[in-house]
Amino acid sequence: MTTKRKRLLVQLHVPPIPADSGSARRLLGHLQYFKKRSEYFEVDAISCQSFNNLLWNREQEGALSDLVNNFYLYKTNISDYIYSHSKSFYYQRLLKHQLPIGCDYYSPPGYVKFARRIVSTNRYDIIWANGGASENWICHSGISTIKTIIDIHDIAANNCLAMKDFGHRKGLKFDYDSSFRKEIKLLDKFNAIVINSLEEVEQLKPHLPHHKLFWIPHLVENQDANTVMPLYEDRAFQYDLLFVGNGRHQPNVEGINFFLKEIFPKIVCYKPDVKMAIAGTVSELVHLDHAFKENVDCLGFIPDLAKLYLQARMMICPLLNGAGTKVKLQEAMVYALPIVTTNVGASGLNLVNGHNALIEDEPATYAEQVLRLLNHPEFANQLSDAILTTFKSNYSNQAVYTQLDRLFGITDVSEMPT
Repeated sequence: MTTKRKRLLVQLHVPPIPADSGSARRLLGHLQYFKKRSEYFEVDAISCQSFNNLLWNREQEGALSDLVNNFYLYKTNISDYIYSHSKSFYYQRLLKHQLPIGCDYYSPPGYVKFARRIVSTNRYDIIWANGGASENWICHSGISTIKTIIDIHDIAANNCLAMKDFGHRKGLKFDYDSSFRKEIKLLDKFNAIVINSLEEVEQLKPHLPHHKLFWIPHLVENQDANTVMPLYEDRAFQYDLLFVGNGRHQPNVEGINFFLKEIFPKIVCYKPDVKMAIAGTVSELVHLDHAFKENVDCLGFIPDLAKLYLQARMMICPLLNGAGTKVKLQEAMVYALPIVTTNVGASGLNLVNGHNALIEDEPATYAEQVLRLLNHPEFANQLSDAILTTFKSNYSNQAVYTQLDRLFGITDVSEMPT
């Protein structure tokens, strides 16, 4: 069957390659979906290079060539820089307030003009926006004939609230209720709203038309995998515990240091030979007691985590703050890895305490659950089987592709992802 392909422009707020963060991994998964559905879509991408922050390099630009037909990168100038930072100065320095929801700090006038010119020249059918930095040129550019979709990644108001005591936001005022109301008005301008968290879907339902809301989890399954994954009980484990995190995301830094201070000593007390791996750039920011130096390997950034996931007995995610779903846990599901997490870590995912994961907030109980898995391999096997079932039903490529196909009204798919 021959189908007229839809012209699609995808706005990228971060480079998708390397996929070293949850946002990058999500962008990469969607671009791979569009490539897999190339008989339905002709895809371009657009992004903005900040004046003083070289977000994109030549390698990252080149990596997109296999995924999109054209990549349009706007490089901000000194005028854009002054415009954006005047906003920052006004709100954060003078008013002592976080940047408001929908602020055009990330989309200065030069970028808006550039984007509108690209849109008017190329006759797109669909624009796919990511995050909240794009409302200016999507919602106010006179393109009512184009279908607009926004993947929010996280509810911005939730994220601002979770991050209000971290980094440059510490001490800044934030009015959650008014910010959430403003965000709802902005989101309602779009034809469709993509959400990765079941919890956030329920939060938005009372405020937005249900037909606009689409739950679409992250795509985390390796499409190029050609080897059979060994059963959990047949694996040769090198590590008992695994934590993966990006050091730029402060909840990761807070969470792993909380674990090492409040929980890990309790585990070592009963199992002195326990071995833990910390992967990702967060490993550069851990505060490790010298007494536990032999128990913990800080591995740094690892481009391909597949081998490490298969070498670990369990995945820990002791986060205390944050919004949205945790990609690290979905990746752990791919490898049927038992999960011990907090309620924050489990939020938005199909995780049920005692059924397919262990969910605890109190340090002593968290340590007890880790020891339970270490001391009872048969229970770890049960959790492994349950989490793999959950993954196949909700988070596998096939399950997520089905959700994306529903969003785009694709019903005659001849090829599912392998």
